[in-house]
Amino acid sequence: MDKRAYLKFCLENVIESKGQDVFLKAGATPRMRIGAQVIPLPFRELTQEESQELVRDLLTPAQWAALEKNRSVDFGLTFKEKGCRFRANAFYQQGTLSLVFRLLWRGVPNFADLRLPPILGKVALEKSGIILIAGTVSSGKSTTIAAIVSAMNKSVQRHIITLEDPIEYVYEDDQCLIQQREVGEDTESFGSALKYVVRQSPDVVVIGEMRDAESFRFSLAAAEVGRLVISSIHAQSVAQVFDRFLGFFPAEERDAALRHFAANVSCIAIQKLLVEKDGKSLVPAVEILLGNFIVRQLIMEKKIDKLDQALRNCRQEGMQTMEQSLFQLWEAKKITQEAAMAASPSPQEMEALIKGIHIGQDTKILGD
Repeated sequence: MDKRAYLKFCLENVIESKGQDVFLKAGATPRMRIGAQVIPLPFRELTQEESQELVRDLLTPAQWAALEKNRSVDFGLTFKEKGCRFRANAFYQQGTLSLVFRLLWRGVPNFADLRLPPILGKVALEKSGIILIAGTVSSGKSTTIAAIVSAMNKSVQRHIITLEDPIEYVYEDDQCLIQQREVGEDTESFGSALKYVVRQSPDVVVIGEMRDAESFRFSLAAAEVGRLVISSIHAQSVAQVFDRFLGFFPAEERDAALRHFAANVSCIAIQKLLVEKDGKSLVPAVEILLGNFIVRQLIMEKKIDKLDQALRNCRQEGMQTMEQSLFQLWEAKKITQEAAMAASPSPQEMEALIKGIHIGQDTKILGD
């Protein structure tokens, strides 16, 4: 079988099975991830030579050079016949090449299809500020950002510039003019792209990932002059978002950075993907923090530990804790109690909610 046909059959299997990943390793049976399981595919092993030829065939010369230098490279792949796109990574292991393909949402996703909190639809219409989608690897951060951009594209007239590595979702202009720049293809690096993006007159800048102080400095400066910045960050809680944010800056800059962030934060969403009861489908649990007056004051006063209580007190505004989101999924019979407990940052609180013991509100969170 031709190596391209081989890859096509593997990718078709994950699409038709509603899986998430395809794994190709030289000398091993190809596998795919469905829910929590990684299962073999009914195809022969790729040889070491075939694996190398396939990777060379998929990568541009610049991507191949990056692979040889870094021993790993990200890239995107469009499957036109199925209307799908994959995010892929090629890497070396024990001197041979392996590939992992992550199936992205067909087309550009929306909030309803992804079963995300409706409040994110309102967040998508913000004119300025900073929106951060946080979570671990493969928690759906990029897909949620795509849904936010899609909602904006259908509702308001703006100029959006995205900086991605690689481009995952391809947008078609609707109400918005959207320009997508891929690191390595359209720009040398995130840093060089950020340097010139202000001259490109964007209303919205989407940065694939906040990875250094330079990204955050740009975001703070852009938000302060009326632009909206949307990005992702690797963190599992609101407190961890602030730990990572402050960790990017030298000690003498942290207080000023925190003040600027407090003044410009629009939304922080912490996201986890859980396997549903059917063992195959995935459903998101999402903690939502909105930049209202109380939240901004708490950040300004460095009372990060009080933000969790603010989430509970402001639930009518659309905020929610991770425990509340998990409880809703359990109550709707989407996930098991065991899954809810395992995903909860506070299993004791999760157990109390399931037993009908709700944590009381403490309205005194400022000035304590």
